Amino acid sequence: MSGATDSPLAAADLYHTGIVVRDVDGWKARLTEVAGYRWTETMTAELPVRMADGERVLSLRWTYSLDAPHIELAQEIPGTPWTATGHMATHHLGYFCDDLPTTSKRLTEAGFELEACAVPDGTLSIFAYHLAPSGLRIEIVDRARMPDFAEYLRSKTPHRDG
Repeated sequence: MSGATDSPLAAADLYHTGIVVRDVDGWKARLTEVAGYRWTETMTAELPVRMADGERVLSLRWTYSLDAPHIELAQEIPGTPWTATGHMATHHLGYFCDDLPTTSKRLTEAGFELEACAVPDGTLSIFAYHLAPSGLRIEIVDRARMPDFAEYLRSKTPHRDG
């Protein structure tokens, strides 16, 4: 974690702003048209996720902008924290962290309730969402999953032949 503070997060570790949309591919095209964004491939994962109402395997679908500041477009999954609003709004701020369980605990202690987390092996790993009573949602991601974010983006960039 960057910086020498006693807070659970470091501002320098903010790496994306997440937006939940009803159509990832449609919004990729629209944001390219109006702002010139370039994108990674649209990625998918079937992942066990623990939420307040229990654990479910979710079909996650997302993409990142190659252009900074980075945007993550995440596909809506009704009935989960990944639900789009009537008006598009920021869904979450995504931070890297070095110790996911400890950072999650510290966010909970700071008043950000654990809303959802990946549990592929039955324990918290990969990511966690925390929600403040005000509605601000923070996603924390294990930095070890993407130690070099620029390289991760390059590896997920569609290559055109020709």
